[in-house]
Amino acid sequence: MGKKNWELEQCRRVAEAINDAEGTDYEAQPSDAEPADTVLASKSKKFSQRPAQVVSIPLDFRSRDDKGTVEKLKGTLAELLRGKGMEHLLIGVIPSGDAEMYGVKQSLVEQLAEIVAKEACDRDLVLGYDEIYERSPELAEAIHNLFVSHHDVIPEIEIDIPAGSAVPGDGQWIEEGIWKKLKKYGNAKAVESLMLVIGVAGFVDDQQIEAFQRANPPDTLPFAEVWIVTPFHGVVCLKHREASA
Repeated sequence: MGKKNWELEQCRRVAEAINDAEGTDYEAQPSDAEPADTVLASKSKKFSQRPAQVVSIPLDFRSRDDKGTVEKLKGTLAELLRGKGMEHLLIGVIPSGDAEMYGVKQSLVEQLAEIVAKEACDRDLVLGYDEIYERSPELAEAIHNLFVSHHDVIPEIEIDIPAGSAVPGDGQWIEEGIWKKLKKYGNAKAVESLMLVIGVAGFVDDQQIEAFQRANPPDTLPFAEVWIVTPFHGVVCLKHREASA
């Protein structure tokens, strides 16, 4: 799925949430004017347009040694799953530090593909270290977390593997996404009329969202409104747009 289509899909889900909550009739459309990536436009034109910026998290600010280990893991896993006839999947994988540095044996990638094919054939799947260990102790030493979700807008298989191995328990990935966009546009004044939509790979869970909300009250956040879209936990509003905004 291309970047623009992915951005539209995130905003389409936000538009659905707003329509359900506010009785509006927004739909997501591409934007032809900076700084918005997309625009939520009212079909009936009864409601004001809501321009939106979209950011994906987790971000990768660190550079890996260029050994091709992560790309090889992604490519091999995708090839194995395509061979099993699977499609329309978003897969998130958190490898161990050693796996990220030195790679994952072919036999373990085959085990991983078999788990996805058997257990996520027709449903979403989230496995932590303990659950993976129950299935294969050796695999768990290489792969610490697995997330699988189904999306019709993804033609085949997309695999996300962020650097850093561990999933944080706080809201730092959400904060990084917000401040990345704020830094791009300079200051809060520049984004005060924009919606920010944060799309995640599956690595962000309820614990992280709740930790972020405790540490970041809505009135401290830039942007007119902030939404986060997750594969497993739905759409969450982190900051509501004021009536006059």
